[in-house]
Amino acid sequence: TNEVAESLTGWSHTDALGQPLERVFQIVNEVTRKPVENPAMRALRQGIVVGLANHTVLIKKDGTECPIDDSAAPIRDEQGHVSGCVLIFRDVSAQRLIERDKANQLLTARLLASIVETSNDAIISKSLHGTIQSWNAAAERVFGYTAEQAIGRHISLVIPPERMAEEDQIIAKLRAGQRIEHFETERVRSDGQRIIVSLTISPIKDEAGNVTGASKIVRDVTERKRAERERQNFVTLVENSTDF
Repeated sequence: TNEVAESLTGWSHTDALGQPLERVFQIVNEVTRKPVENPAMRALRQGIVVGLANHTVLIKKDGTECPIDDSAAPIRDEQGHVSGCVLIFRDVSAQRLIERDKANQLLTARLLASIVETSNDAIISKSLHGTIQSWNAAAERVFGYTAEQAIGRHISLVIPPERMAEEDQIIAKLRAGQRIEHFETERVRSDGQRIIVSLTISPIKDEAGNVTGASKIVRDVTERKRAERERQNFVTLVENSTDF
């Protein structure tokens, strides 16, 4: 054993000499906790190079664990007979953490994608140049355009011409890293119908913190606004009535 093997196993060279390999090199599956076949035994038995399966951990002499990656290669004598083997292994703790982080990121991304797709609010992302980059199912219902029809088009697709100045103001705030909440304005559907919407807009940043686009949550409040106007008209009528 070399110094790295002594460090990983916790066994000194002197203590390891003469010990059964499975005692010094005790490996189990990280998930099932069941013992894993020692690759050295298979290399000796079959005379081939053998690698470890994923999720293998080495149990050190003191009982602590270390995720490892290893391989065993047979040693042959002059006649070609297997006379021993070389076992090579390394600590892959850092690599395992990276893999776990990537798996968690993927899970989070899938969860967010599911939330976006099933949301009752239209959720749209766009570049700072106004190009639509994503368009969920609710956006299709609110605006009447399918994702195929909307993605790649300019956001002016749903903005009335007289409201285009608002987009410039929104972009300016986004570039400054500001978030816009519950901004009520008017937008237009594919059939030309005008609707009143409440917008919440957040900047999208890259790894360096630079704003590269925007995420919009659009809520159709047309019916709510109509109900509020009708209620206010009724209150006004009552207040101005000469009847008791």
